[in-house]
Amino acid sequence: MATIKSNSLFHFTPKEEYLLDILENGFWPRYCSEDIEWLIPKDLKNELEKQEEDNLFISFIKDLIKDNISSIAYPMSCFCDIPLSKITAHTDFYGGFGLGMTKEWGIRKGLNPIFYLSDNSIIPNLIQSFLLKTVPIDFWKSIQSEKTNQNTIIQLMKFLKPLSGKMKVNGKEVTKNFDEECEWRYVPASYENNSFQNFLLNFLANNNEELQNQNLSTKEVASLKFEPSDIKYIFVPEDSNIPTIINKINTIFTDCPDDERLLLLSRVISLETIRKDF
Repeated sequence: MATIKSNSLFHFTPKEEYLLDILENGFWPRYCSEDIEWLIPKDLKNELEKQEEDNLFISFIKDLIKDNISSIAYPMSCFCDIPLSKITAHTDFYGGFGLGMTKEWGIRKGLNPIFYLSDNSIIPNLIQSFLLKTVPIDFWKSIQSEKTNQNTIIQLMKFLKPLSGKMKVNGKEVTKNFDEECEWRYVPASYENNSFQNFLLNFLANNNEELQNQNLSTKEVASLKFEPSDIKYIFVPEDSNIPTIINKINTIFTDCPDDERLLLLSRVISLETIRKDF
């Protein structure tokens, strides 16, 4: 019987230097913009145009529309559990360098699968209803605090995604079927140390200097650590990339016992081989 989901969690990146940084320092949660247009569907927008009296929630939604806020950026590291036999379509999009971690490690570290929303899902309506009853005057400030109900909703929204939507790749906006990615996500909680923002609005996420500063904060205090034994695969694009990675592993893991380091070296595999054999 064909495997529906992998027992590993895969993370891919386009550059060798990014892979080496992960091996040395852990997974770095960066701010990634998430499409939140599902929270404000067209029929709600149309209804608001007819609305003469505003309560706090309606004012909040109108402000989102007025400021053209269609996305929120959360700090995260993303993984997938797509079977190896189908992984090349994923790597063609995200890059050919990566790691395959044990799923047990991911669960132990608090990773969770994404919940995908269909167009007619009741979930957006439930969130709208909750905000309608609880949204405070200074909404954006309040949800940076762990002590508010609004923060709870934002924490939940970090694991919600529409079945399809828009995302930026190399500065270009593309439409993608998100549910095909079988995504798991690590999202650090900012209130554990208060040293980085819970989220960034789209206009802040588009500010390169601000984005870089916030990303540096997450790297310092919220990188996701692992032991060599948590690694099942180390991916490179071609067989020709293997010697360089092996040399780097020997340098990075000099403090590891020889048997652990040799086992780690045996985890290196090329996507070139996978395309031929899986």
